[in-house]
Amino acid sequence: MTPAPIAAEAGWGEARMRDRRRRRVRRAAAIIVAATVSMIALPFLAGVADGFLGRPHRVSVPATEVVATTITFAIVVLGAGIWGWREADEVQRRDALSMWATIGVVGFIGHPLAEQMERAMDSGSLADALWWVSLAAGLAVFAWRKARG
Repeated sequence: MTPAPIAAEAGWGEARMRDRRRRRVRRAAAIIVAATVSMIALPFLAGVADGFLGRPHRVSVPATEVVATTITFAIVVLGAGIWGWREADEVQRRDALSMWATIGVVGFIGHPLAEQMERAMDSGSLADALWWVSLAAGLAVFAWRKARG
C-alpha cells in the first residue's frame, strides 16, 4: 500500500469545514421544511376535506386538529434539538446549557414571585412578562459568553 501523495492531503481541513457547512445548511433547510409542513399541512388538508364535504364555513377548529398539529410541531422541534446537539462541540453545548439553565432558574424562581405579586396588586398575568424576562436573561447570558470568547 503506497502512502497518499502530499497534495491529496493538503486542504483536508478546508474540505472538512465545507462539508460541515453544507450539512448545516441541509439540516436547516430540512428543519424549516418540516416545521412549515407540520404547522400548515394538517390545517390545509382539513380545509380541503371540509370543502369537499360541503362544510367550508367551519366556526372553530376541532380540538383533535389543534392537538395533532401541536404534537407534530413538538416532535419536529425536539428532533431538531437532538440533531443540533449531536452536531455541537463541547463549547457550544456548554453555552447552550448555561443559557437554558438561566432561563430555567429565572422561570423557576420568578413564577412563584410573579404569582404573589399578581395577588398583591390584583393585576393581570405577570407570567407572560416573566416568560419574556427569562428569555431575555438566557439570551443575555448567551451573548455575554459569546462576547467574552
